[in-house]
Amino acid sequence: MLLMSLATLLQSSLQTEAVPQNVFRFIEFILKGRRPIGVIYYGSTLWKQDLTGLLDFYIVCEDLSDWYEGKVSSLLANQMLPPNIEYYEYTEQDVSLRAKVAILSLSQLREATGLQSIDTTMWARFCQPIKIMWSRDVDARRDLFRCLIRAVATASWWAAYLGPKEGTSEEFWCNLFTQTYGAELRVETKNRPMSILENREIYFNQLLKAGWFGLGISFSETCYNQFFLEISDTEREQALCKWNVRKRLGRPLNIARLVKAAFTFKGGAEYLAWKIKRHQGIELNLTSFQKRHPLVSAPWILIKLYRQGVFKR
Repeated sequence: MLLMSLATLLQSSLQTEAVPQNVFRFIEFILKGRRPIGVIYYGSTLWKQDLTGLLDFYIVCEDLSDWYEGKVSSLLANQMLPPNIEYYEYTEQDVSLRAKVAILSLSQLREATGLQSIDTTMWARFCQPIKIMWSRDVDARRDLFRCLIRAVATASWWAAYLGPKEGTSEEFWCNLFTQTYGAELRVETKNRPMSILENREIYFNQLLKAGWFGLGISFSETCYNQFFLEISDTEREQALCKWNVRKRLGRPLNIARLVKAAFTFKGGAEYLAWKIKRHQGIELNLTSFQKRHPLVSAPWILIKLYRQGVFKR
């Protein structure tokens, strides 16, 4: 019954995020008749309803080979270090849309949204406002929805064990998002976590409580919306040790993904250079040759990043 409460909240959230029809047609353009399990839309362009930015989609497949159709190198890259990234543009009535599309399998999504996942990126994104834009059938939508429940449950657990002993839901969520940004190749402003919660404070408050109830985490709540958690210092220390493993591995993992992304879509090398400069302040200054041949240039890029300490920051 308590887990149903979490499911009900998520179902309500999926229905409230409005999306213009041209975004749905953009997705049909990307799929080109292919029928994966589903397409998930997430990120600031969704919850800010600002289509001038880069849209973020996840395409979830039953089997990765169904998407790549004989492209062995892309298939192997995704199996070794998911997800692969693709870039698409779509214009309709002089309105242009751009999207960064991540490709992964349902089994990869299940693993990445679970509590044991070393990678924090997936569940950290899918506990935020999202929308299932397309699904193959009712069973496919159910499978995606279960992964979203797993993501929120995982986020709720980490919010409790990394958060304060007492505080508001906003304080727990903001601390969690700050921690996840620190475990990735991301440097966000201090206001970024609050911008995610903006105008959704009640929803995130209910989501946190539903997640804790479902996980069996003991807490009490005052009339001032303060939560008191019954977690021992020993339990917190154990959780922090587990988190530190994820934090140490998170940055190299995301650097590796960025380098891999440079090989997966046109303009990928420039995207990598822009991303590194934005989040690390390091100018790669790619030559024309390196832009045209990112795979050949990969060792040079990795060596430069290593020498400048990116993997240790």
